Amino acid sequence: MLCLGIIGNFSGHLSGAEDVAEHDLPNGIFVIHCDHPETLSSSPSALYPPAGSRVDIEPEFVLRCKVSYEDGKVSAMMATQITIGNDFTIRELEGSDKISQRKAWGEKSKGINQKWWDVLRLSPDNYGENLKLVSYIERDGKMHLATPTVDCTELKVFYCHLMAWMTDRINHQEDDGMYEAILPTLAEQGYPTDLILYTGAPNYTQWGEENFVQKGDKVHIAAYNSDFITEQNVQDMFVNQKSINNEELLSFSQTVV
Repeated sequence: MLCLGIIGNFSGHLSGAEDVAEHDLPNGIFVIHCDHPETLSSSPSALYPPAGSRVDIEPEFVLRCKVSYEDGKVSAMMATQITIGNDFTIRELEGSDKISQRKAWGEKSKGINQKWWDVLRLSPDNYGENLKLVSYIERDGKMHLATPTVDCTELKVFYCHLMAWMTDRINHQEDDGMYEAILPTLAEQGYPTDLILYTGAPNYTQWGEENFVQKGDKVHIAAYNSDFITEQNVQDMFVNQKSINNEELLSFSQTVV
């Protein structure tokens, strides 16, 4: 399975979390190495990495895309479904020079929701300011807001611009610094036509900046249509240890073990 992530698609996230200078567009993309069949997991638990420290929650909109190729390069991409996920990230890992090395550590190292919404057309008319994303970390019986409520219009690139930008970035990103060339991975996988894309994480609240994920934490992530659902509705749902998925709400929770 081909799984990629975007680096720095919300203004301020990359400079704050990775201490890296940002640009008007995202800084790059990375491969999520799914060496274990359950690297992406919807199970009730997520596995804390065996090495490294300062692990962060990264709630994100996640797209399933169809990929077309021509002459060994991506010629087009089209989003077919959308859901939410948790791009868990190790901030400090000795010996790592590529960001992908801090992005996956085998079984249950990435959260993914079970329910997907079909995408008829990825446009602001269908996914605008009313599509919200929020996350919490529950610790010692207390619910903490980890990332503030954001919407998909705040992403640097989304909609059709995202598909065009991803096509160009996959074809032309080079091995430089913490970034890697992507085309060799596509060739190794036989040019897969299905792609899971983590679209980038928002900034953290003050609590989220000051606290990293610990074993025993319960991570809660939700996307919801604010025309019908409030953030208080979402928080109450998680406080009551529920997870609801329907046409107006996507949600999942995982305990870190």
